[in-house]
Amino acid sequence: MHASLKKMMKSGLFASLAGVAFSLTWLTNAFASEAEAAQPINWLDFGERTVATTIVVVVLVKLLKKPIANFLNARREEIKRLLAELETKTAEAKAENERAQVKLATLEEETQKIFDELIAEGEAEKQKIIEAAHREAAYIQQQAEVAIEQEVQLARDRLKDEVADLSVAAAESIIQKKIRAEDQRRLIDEFMTKVVEAK
Repeated sequence: MHASLKKMMKSGLFASLAGVAFSLTWLTNAFASEAEAAQPINWLDFGERTVATTIVVVVLVKLLKKPIANFLNARREEIKRLLAELETKTAEAKAENERAQVKLATLEEETQKIFDELIAEGEAEKQKIIEAAHREAAYIQQQAEVAIEQEVQLARDRLKDEVADLSVAAAESIIQKKIRAEDQRRLIDEFMTKVVEAK
């Protein structure tokens, strides 16, 4: 008890407690004086009350010092821990924000890249479609030209056949009108001679 009293005196706690005890005693005496009305102050009673109050305060300090100190230390540690957590979370939030900013910048670049790639692909596809259309048109034109040429040739052949048929018919008609019976016999004889010679 003597060692803890020395500690209290060194820490200034004793002076604070003595001041509190004196104040409490003074207030108690002041209320008691008002109740007793004009009686002089009893210094012995005042001293006893001061000592009793001091003892109560010392006992309370002795009993409550450790729990209060533990509570305050625990509270201080909790506040330190919360501050450390807050600093950690703040640092993490800043890091996450920086990562998000980088991702956002990268996302904008990726979006632009994808947009450019889509435009390039669209242009390439457009070019392919145009080239395919040109090839198809050239093929159709070539096929049309071949078909036209075939039709023209067919028409020419038909025309030649018709001309030949008409020529033969005209020749027959002319021959029938101008040929005589002797001429017919002579032609038959010549034809037969040629056939015999050909054998």
